[in-house]
Amino acid sequence: MSLFRTVEVPCPACNVPVSFDLVHSVNADRRADLRQAILDRKFQLEKCPSCSYAFRTEPEFTYLNLKRDQWIAAWPATKRTDWSQLEARSQLGFDNAFGKNAPEAAKDLGQSLRPRMVFGWPALSEKIIAQEAGIDDVTLELAKIAVARTQEDASLTGKLELRLLGIENGEKLLLGWIDVGNEELREVLTVPKEIIAEIEAQSEEWKELRDELSAGIYVDMQKLMVPAAA
Repeated sequence: MSLFRTVEVPCPACNVPVSFDLVHSVNADRRADLRQAILDRKFQLEKCPSCSYAFRTEPEFTYLNLKRDQWIAAWPATKRTDWSQLEARSQLGFDNAFGKNAPEAAKDLGQSLRPRMVFGWPALSEKIIAQEAGIDDVTLELAKIAVARTQEDASLTGKLELRLLGIENGEKLLLGWIDVGNEELREVLTVPKEIIAEIEAQSEEWKELRDELSAGIYVDMQKLMVPAAA
């Protein structure tokens, strides 16, 4: 089931409290509408009753979609430097719910699940989009690294992140440079989808980076650029 709790969050524009039904967990098998709301960038979005400023809270919940073999721990982008500790915490959460520490019935359900951890809404949407398109998320990160290498060095400072926004006509990847601080879309790139197959065919060339990205449930090129907090 999808669980919510009601809290009041100060409006960033006028500081008036705004009531939010914050989610603790999303079960996309039972609530496909919530999955779609995430993709539409409308989930957890509210309008201030005082000044009409629309904003949404940062994600901090688990996302489950058994049909699509997805379990994702979503965290606020502001906690990105804590990724090492939160990765361990998220892994434990999965182990208790569907992994090695779970009851046998839950273990059976979780056998095909691929646990992941993300920071921020664009990263969560990306995982959902990639799965729907049949793209391995590790290969996607390698493709993004390949694309980023062709961009200006300023794009790799950690202030911007490259995210999959969608698939165009089943043939092209729509990638966007997004501001980490405010999730503002700065630039959209169109890349042939063939880059995925090309990278998978170059297994030796990408092995070292693939192994590094695959070491844990935080599969994201950002972890290669954002030092983990002590």
